[in-house]
Amino acid sequence: MTNNLARTGIIDIGSNSIRLAIYEATPEGAYRLVNENKESARLSGKINREGILEEQAILGIVPVLSQFREICEVYGCRTVRVAATAAIRNAANSVRIAERLKAEIGLEIEILTGEQEAYFGFIGVAAGMETKDGFIIDIGGGSTEITLFRDRQLQHSVSLPIGAVNAQLKYGGPDPWGQADTARLQQEIERLLSEHKWLAEHPGLELIGLGGTIRTLGKLDQRRRKYPVRLAHHYRLDAESLAYYADLLPYLPLEKRKALDGLPKSRADIIVPGMILLQTVFRHTGAACCVVSGTGLREGLLMDTLGIGVPEPAEVLARQAYGLLAFHAGAPLGHFRQVSRFAERLSAVMEAGGPAPEKAAETRRLLFASSMLYKIGGAIRYHQYDKHTSYWLLHAPLGALSHREAVLCAAIVDCAAGGGKKGIDGELERLLEEGDPERIRELGSLLEIAIALDASETQSVEIKEARLQDGALLLRLKCRSRAYLETSRLEGAAKSFKKAWKLRLEWELIPSSTC
Repeated sequence: MTNNLARTGIIDIGSNSIRLAIYEATPEGAYRLVNENKESARLSGKINREGILEEQAILGIVPVLSQFREICEVYGCRTVRVAATAAIRNAANSVRIAERLKAEIGLEIEILTGEQEAYFGFIGVAAGMETKDGFIIDIGGGSTEITLFRDRQLQHSVSLPIGAVNAQLKYGGPDPWGQADTARLQQEIERLLSEHKWLAEHPGLELIGLGGTIRTLGKLDQRRRKYPVRLAHHYRLDAESLAYYADLLPYLPLEKRKALDGLPKSRADIIVPGMILLQTVFRHTGAACCVVSGTGLREGLLMDTLGIGVPEPAEVLARQAYGLLAFHAGAPLGHFRQVSRFAERLSAVMEAGGPAPEKAAETRRLLFASSMLYKIGGAIRYHQYDKHTSYWLLHAPLGALSHREAVLCAAIVDCAAGGGKKGIDGELERLLEEGDPERIRELGSLLEIAIALDASETQSVEIKEARLQDGALLLRLKCRSRAYLETSRLEGAAKSFKKAWKLRLEWELIPSSTC
């Protein structure tokens, strides 16, 4: 591990909870989460009728903030950024709250406007997904931020003064909710939404969801559908799922809600207004589906602190791959780049004039991720690094990849390491599409060849020419050395290639001096 990493603490004082996230970052801007803590606050429910958060409530969160500051000190954070959202922002004594908290814990308190909160959520999402156009909804305890972005540019945002906690207090009534309670909340949300015409003018976009309500709904739906992976980021909630929970949760008694698999007991009450908020916005915007995002406000605050801009869609996957490699000392970047170049070159030859542009673009993404990260499992243990890599890609994948793409990458790496004999089986097959098993074998064989061509990890071989001819893939290779390791590995890769593509692999070695 390099010793030039800087650590940053982000403390998010929300309406429902207070969270601490500690990240470490390289000078180039790659970062990773190293510590996270959360404590319930329910600040929205502690504001009195005059809109004031009273002294006792303010002092009640001081011990949590003080301990979070202490954790940041232990972790050696150079910067600690404390941001407060709706509960404090909307309090009549917000300035006094910030001053008192600063005096108690010794940290500046930044009260975010609704627009700032929406913006930081947007850049956090943009860093984690490649989506070009969409809506973002961030359901907090005391407010709901909705953002429209087009071509990766924020177009509109609004902060509605209603969230899961204050809606529960105002509209919840006796448990369980009644039809009239639900209707009153829906009507109020619709009234607020109708004041912003742009919300209904872009139907068919994805609605990307932030916050505990949406993550929890994703977990519930995964349990209900027996989804084969437990990944929140990129999970898709379709209209049927949202309608199912909108019809179920409000009218289920609290104790039965607490028993639902995937629903934390601490959220069993406020999941109802959160669900109603989400369903109403989903219908009003005419969204195609709701996609759960694992990145949002805290990542956006970090990126702003580090001075990192919003990446273009094509940059997201590369940033994430290089970001992972940046935290593994000795990672042979030259080798990974070489393998990636070889894999792309071979794929272009094999699929020339064949696949649709969308499939060709996906192939490039899959091969890039597989090539750059095929040895990432060696950070756990070098021996059987392919097994550790597959596990890593399936359980902590790159955020730019969909769940299906993560499965494909894991299978491609596994296939390349197993000489074409491995692949995906069991429950994970449910995430695959028609033709994917064959594609895994084909791309796995290309990755195996690409790895073999730099088996020594010295970049001593270059592809001078690659072409299909007479039932074979012919490679003319310029070599800086005898390339003993490369030649030996190519012989094994040729067998996998023939099984996958029904073609021979042949090569010619040309010393550099004759080129």
